[in-house]
Amino acid sequence: MKRSSREIRRIARDMLNNRYTVPMGAFVTAGLIPALIEIPFSMSAGDYPTTTQLIITTAARFLLLLIGQMLSIGVFLVQLNMTRKKPFKLVQVFQPFRERTDRYFGAVLLYTLLVLLAGAPAIAGTVWFSYTGPTAACVAVLILSCLLSIFLIVAFMLNYQLIYLFLLDDPQMKVTAAFRASRRLMKGNKQRLLSLFVGFLGWGGLIVCSFGIAALWAVPYMTQVLITFYLDCTEELDRIPVRDYGRESGSFINPFF
Repeated sequence: MKRSSREIRRIARDMLNNRYTVPMGAFVTAGLIPALIEIPFSMSAGDYPTTTQLIITTAARFLLLLIGQMLSIGVFLVQLNMTRKKPFKLVQVFQPFRERTDRYFGAVLLYTLLVLLAGAPAIAGTVWFSYTGPTAACVAVLILSCLLSIFLIVAFMLNYQLIYLFLLDDPQMKVTAAFRASRRLMKGNKQRLLSLFVGFLGWGGLIVCSFGIAALWAVPYMTQVLITFYLDCTEELDRIPVRDYGRESGSFINPFF
């Protein structure tokens, strides 16, 4: 069944109801670890870094970006297990570093490089603008290059946003096979995913206006929306039973370890 974007968002909210603690903790963990590791590199660079320091800092930040993406796969695993009524705990955030790490790291690296490639027109336009100055022609080129990059990035994400979920579901699947599977699954489903992305813009504005505090609720919700969309596309969502809130609220399970 192909559910509407509105219905997918409703189901995602329903899945998170009374269970925000672990998804929120997983999001904080995945964001805090790279941020803490990055602090020494920023402090060592100083206000006027040398070329060597700049190269080291840039390389470190790129590596931390990949580590953050690996942790985000763990966040997907936590909320995927929660949706499927399997045990879900905070320590599952680190699962991609424990089993078949090469697959996840390869997927993260390839995904990040392709996103950077899609953003190359905007990067080139920005560099050219900084060297030539704010002339009318330069401004026009900068705007057009940024619009082109936005189009390429959105098109890429509409095709390959679900690759990590495929890798989590099939431990034997290769990285390139996950990209192909995601592209096949998205045929006929891109419009619905685009509608979900547009809905995320409002949450992004709320995060900015709240100085990031709203991200504690918004990011787990957006992650759950993507998972719900994935399960709907694979038709697994039709087989997931309705939650029993009364039974769940009457029992306590340690959600962290």
